[in-house]
Amino acid sequence: MTQRTTDRYARWCESLALSVLAIVASPDPVLAVDAFQESAGEAVIDAEHYDAKIPRNGKDWVLETSVIGYSGTGYLTALPNTGITYNTGYVTASPELVYNVHVTTVGTYYIWIRGHASTTSDDSVHAGLDGTGPASADRISGFTTIWSWRRTTLDSAPATIVITDPGFHTIHLWMREDGLRVDKILLRTNSSSTAPSGTGPAESPRVTLSDITPPSGSITINGGAAATNNATATLTLSATDNSGMVAQMKFSNDGTTYSTPEPYATPKTWTLASGDGTKTVSVKFADAAGNWSAAATDTITLDMTPPQLNITSPLDGAVITAP
Repeated sequence: MTQRTTDRYARWCESLALSVLAIVASPDPVLAVDAFQESAGEAVIDAEHYDAKIPRNGKDWVLETSVIGYSGTGYLTALPNTGITYNTGYVTASPELVYNVHVTTVGTYYIWIRGHASTTSDDSVHAGLDGTGPASADRISGFTTIWSWRRTTLDSAPATIVITDPGFHTIHLWMREDGLRVDKILLRTNSSSTAPSGTGPAESPRVTLSDITPPSGSITINGGAAATNNATATLTLSATDNSGMVAQMKFSNDGTTYSTPEPYATPKTWTLASGDGTKTVSVKFADAAGNWSAAATDTITLDMTPPQLNITSPLDGAVITAP
């Protein structure tokens, strides 16, 4: 080996070592993901364009094209069709489809499914949000031997999910009855009971999200005190994010209705809900990419009622002779 070759090899080894050190020393990378982009309160997804497909208990969603009239490149059928029904426990037992969505419009979304069923034993499916299967979106049924849009559940109510925070979310379908064919999914905030016609609206575009990890944080009321006699409380907050920046925060006294988002800062002065008793304050944090965290909570007892003194002896007006 010549001296020039030896030097070149040494420099290559040094460069490789520095690259390895850089990878080890760098923070965890943020992996980009694609998601369907909601627009004006609507997201449309062809069933075969899932982001994850999870077979379970010998069942799977299989791409097929034999029943004509589908949208896109095909439809998905829950197979094999052996007459199995998952009415409960389906989140962990039933084959699953996962779709990434990026939402800017929060609120209640009505779930429409375009499906096809050979018999009444093949005509229902469960839906859900962010890995959960709420009762408001289970047992969507009524599919027939022609392609049709359905949103009604076996509870005779429209299937809905509630998205309270903008940003990245996942939509889920779980098999209820094997044999069902699913062609398309429509999420819309419009409550109209009029079903889409034909194959429905065009599929929503996909966007690339570089950060889907929300912040994490905590809240402490009045330094961790167990009780207070003042409805005005001081909230101490702590939050971190993989991007290094926590951008916003919002608060709630009931865990449902939140205040208008504001820049992240600590401490925060907050008014507890009125009336004596145990009070819970919730906070959510958002990063610069608009990902909102799950709620962090703390509790404190509010007691603004002073003690009452009742003297029963001596009687009111009695004269007591001094010794």
